[in-house]
Amino acid sequence: MKNQKGITLIALVVTIVVLLILAGTAIAMLQGDNGIISNAQKAQAANKEAEVVDKVKMAYSTVNTIVLSKTSTDPTYNPQETATELGLAQTVATELELGTLSGTSVSKDGYTLTYTAASHEIKITYTDSMFKDGGNYNKIEITLTVGTNKITMSSYTTQVEY
Repeated sequence: MKNQKGITLIALVVTIVVLLILAGTAIAMLQGDNGIISNAQKAQAANKEAEVVDKVKMAYSTVNTIVLSKTSTDPTYNPQETATELGLAQTVATELELGTLSGTSVSKDGYTLTYTAASHEIKITYTDSMFKDGGNYNKIEITLTVGTNKITMSSYTTQVEY
């Protein structure tokens, strides 16, 4: 048994221990609040939130430009007339690619747009499962308020926790 070649039991055990340590480190990096998977999900949610808010801001810019241009050129133009506001709400729905209002609301692809004549508000709500908090779905809610010569946009609270 002088020239036997092979691996010793001690070398095998050391190799297995090193592999277990590496596997444990890799699993710890993937899981947990600061893990790769968690960070990727947060980044995906932040990206979706930014996309939704940008679409709403573009729709807001479009209807605000309409109101500003018409109020500056036509002294009889009243953006708070129900028919005019409904037309502005339809413009927002079109900008968000939601289709045609059914009465005073429309829903599609997580978006819900609701027009309320009494408060002169066009409310846009976006719900997505990636904004899940426990068992509840958080929403992005932005309200456009039609004034006598302009439209204002409400602020919103971010749904992504870092």
